[in-house]
Amino acid sequence: MSAAPTGEPGKIPGKWWVSPYDFDPKIREGWKLPKKVILHDVTLRDGEQTPGVVFRKAEKLKIAHALAEMGVQRIEGGMVAVSPEDAEAIAQMAKEIKTSEIASFLRTRDDDIDLAIKCNVDWGIIETPVNDARINAIWGGPDKAAEELTRLMSRAKAHGLKTCLFMMESTRARLEVIKKIAQAAEAAKADSVCVVDTRGVALPQVMGFLVSQVKSWVNLPVEVHDHNYWGLATATTLAAVEAGAEVAHTCVNGLGGNAALDETIMTIQAMLGIDMPDIKTEKLFALSNLVRELSNVDWYKPFLGRLNGVHEPGIGIKIMWENKEQPGYGRAQDLAFELIGKKSGVVVLGKKSGRFSAMIKSWEQGWAIPSEEQASQMLVKIKKLSEDKKRWLTDEEFKVIYNDVMKTRVEVARITVP
Repeated sequence: MSAAPTGEPGKIPGKWWVSPYDFDPKIREGWKLPKKVILHDVTLRDGEQTPGVVFRKAEKLKIAHALAEMGVQRIEGGMVAVSPEDAEAIAQMAKEIKTSEIASFLRTRDDDIDLAIKCNVDWGIIETPVNDARINAIWGGPDKAAEELTRLMSRAKAHGLKTCLFMMESTRARLEVIKKIAQAAEAAKADSVCVVDTRGVALPQVMGFLVSQVKSWVNLPVEVHDHNYWGLATATTLAAVEAGAEVAHTCVNGLGGNAALDETIMTIQAMLGIDMPDIKTEKLFALSNLVRELSNVDWYKPFLGRLNGVHEPGIGIKIMWENKEQPGYGRAQDLAFELIGKKSGVVVLGKKSGRFSAMIKSWEQGWAIPSEEQASQMLVKIKKLSEDKKRWLTDEEFKVIYNDVMKTRVEVARITVP
């Protein structure tokens, strides 16, 4: 418990002085604090999914080494499947960094698992949605999902990967589905399961409740991945830890709308009273400045941040394509940014785009929709240009790529991104 030598709760001279009520037994009644909290940092994957942010190989390695030097126990180097350069960067991290474990975020595909094994990472973070709409669209239902996930995770484990089942949209899913998928992970001898507030829409009490439920269903460590779209990521992460979550996902500067690394570290130590002896907090400011310099993006801000409502990652764009006739391409269902004078569902093209990104941008301009093969050809050029320029593409730049692939001479009808 965090107390001064004089015994005053919450006060450590020369370090901090927080509310003594944070340590009142009545406040802490029912808490199940873990003895230790592991940090899993997602700056190089979810942070890079911030629209327009591109980290080149050397930059990823520089940030990864800085995270390791600060004492972060697990570093998610990216997605091995995004690009050959990303796979090379992740493999290089695994080779060079020995004080932290290296992870890759994986789709539920055998080829993703194979590539992660080839890159010699320690962890595979295997993503699956658990809300009804997506689990039915992808798997045909929870039963089929549980069966296939058990197979995939068992395969990854057989090849030496530690595995975490990342349950996307946990906070908008039915409890019986979460239970089935979490138990599938345990059956496959996964190393952990992750409760995910994908849209940042849950109260802290909700996250604490979900973590408690999962821990009652499976005998596995529970991780927590919270987003800050409603400004609650630090609070929901703390609530998860209070309920027994052993791993907290974080991101430098809160990029991508993730729980911020510095806020998570400082509040867990000062307000929950859990020591983090491995973490060198004096390196936080320099790390923040490094990421700010290499990302060209400042601190994430909920609601009014410049990039809120802007979408680049391809997985999300597929859903938008399916809902392209709806307001905000369906994204207004999460939050209609028009309520605060902005726009919902702005699509940009960049390193993290997918085939549907090229299709929806063509549709926006009123151009002929490319086939999947043509969209794939465009995607190679889009990713290369985005990596070279370290930003998203302008509509004029996409027009050049579109005309080259489609053998046409279309013109930009309207500027879709300011």
